[in-house]
Amino acid sequence: MSNLVNVQNLAISFPAAGGGRFEAIRSLSFAMGAEKLGIVGESGSGKSLTALTLSGLAPRAAAITADRLEVAGNDLRRFTPRDWPAYRGAVAGLVMQDPKSALNPSLTIGRQVEETLRFHHRLPARERRERVLAALDAVGLPDPKTLVTLYPHQLSGGMGQRVMIAAMLVNEPKLLIADEPTSALDEALREQVLELLVSVVESRRMGLILISHDLAQVARHCDRALVMYRGRLADEGRAADLPTSTNLYTSTLWACRPSAATHGQLLPTLDRAAIEASL
Repeated sequence: MSNLVNVQNLAISFPAAGGGRFEAIRSLSFAMGAEKLGIVGESGSGKSLTALTLSGLAPRAAAITADRLEVAGNDLRRFTPRDWPAYRGAVAGLVMQDPKSALNPSLTIGRQVEETLRFHHRLPARERRERVLAALDAVGLPDPKTLVTLYPHQLSGGMGQRVMIAAMLVNEPKLLIADEPTSALDEALREQVLELLVSVVESRRMGLILISHDLAQVARHCDRALVMYRGRLADEGRAADLPTSTNLYTSTLWACRPSAATHGQLLPTLDRAAIEASL
């Protein structure tokens, strides 16, 4: 399997308030092909920053270095500001957490899904419309012809999330990056949206990077998993093996998940000194 993404020794730092620099990502390396890769960890572990970096949307204050930073043969280290718009949507698509903040409230659904096609291709209006309707249909939205005339506030949260996925898929990118795509949804809708993502990615032979706090979600839906801790790679392997990992950080994260079975019990806490010593 050839590498779709190749990251070697990625380091990202920011100016610190008291002087010097804060290292947000330290020596992160991984590679993936047309597969489903989950990246998990606590808030602040660097998951979303990794996703934003691969999308060219890292904060301007970030100082980014890497020995390799490649997606589908594109060397992202050499990109200028003019290169990123052509890359986003055509090579990599990013699905954000909350459709209410990601979708433009003043534009119809049809116009927003069509936007990527307008930017990357010169297509007749009729062909653009057909591709938009096909993309909305592919993510399981009912009556696409009516839906394209609606505005975001007229949709439920689950429908809005499916619209964002359709907007990212309409141009058929090679890599889809989903940053906590179900965090704004209830439990039943979370599984529906994740199953949809997996189905679409597999049918189109794309790569998927799923950023999540939910280890069980990643174990169910991904092929492999990276576990990040304070900007470093703490563990990696088959996603299905997360429940039985012997890594101290991963096993504690799995054990401290609240559930009906643990109701009324004290959950384990992270021994950060021991975790630091193990890395």
